[in-house]
Amino acid sequence: MTPYPDIKTAVAIWQKSISEMSVWIAEQHLREYIFHTVGVGESAAKIASCCNLDYEKAYVLGLLHDYGKKQSQKQTGKSHFMVGYDDLMLLGWSDAARINLTHSFPEQNFDYKDYSSYPFDDLRRAKELIRDIVYDDYDKLIQLCDLFFEGTAIVSFQKRLKNICYRYNLKKEQIARLEKKASENKAYFDAKCGCNVYELLHIEK
Repeated sequence: MTPYPDIKTAVAIWQKSISEMSVWIAEQHLREYIFHTVGVGESAAKIASCCNLDYEKAYVLGLLHDYGKKQSQKQTGKSHFMVGYDDLMLLGWSDAARINLTHSFPEQNFDYKDYSSYPFDDLRRAKELIRDIVYDDYDKLIQLCDLFFEGTAIVSFQKRLKNICYRYNLKKEQIARLEKKASENKAYFDAKCGCNVYELLHIEK
């Protein structure tokens, strides 16, 4: 058994997550979730195809990176990254579970205060789980592609981070660190692809 599902299985459980979300989430937010997760999967697969990575794995991890958002944190008291991690681990897909954590925390030694909207116990557990992980190309790829989708639009990571900063009132220091990490990831995949990934994905700078 591979540590991530095949595309057919991934799509099936992704569709199930949409069904679960539709019970409690606003229709517009559900459309945005669909656009975002499909977009991350497709963009990750496109970049992977250009740099000798497994495009099917990239697509599956991108599609399922926010799997835990099928449940409301207000209702369950659990963060989406821990819901996604735990549920996918139970299914035996450790790589898909892992991506629910690693895409949420580009900085492994993150400051708890920077993520105060999430339950502290979940943050503490996530920090322990990712502490000894060596982020690989798939972790970096999904971190990057996650920043290309805002609402129902594909945008530069700079524009998305500005929106995130405004939406969550993040500190300038945290945004600067996130921009630095995103810039490093983009430069890394630009070099591996031999082209500007913004041009590859038709993203306006």
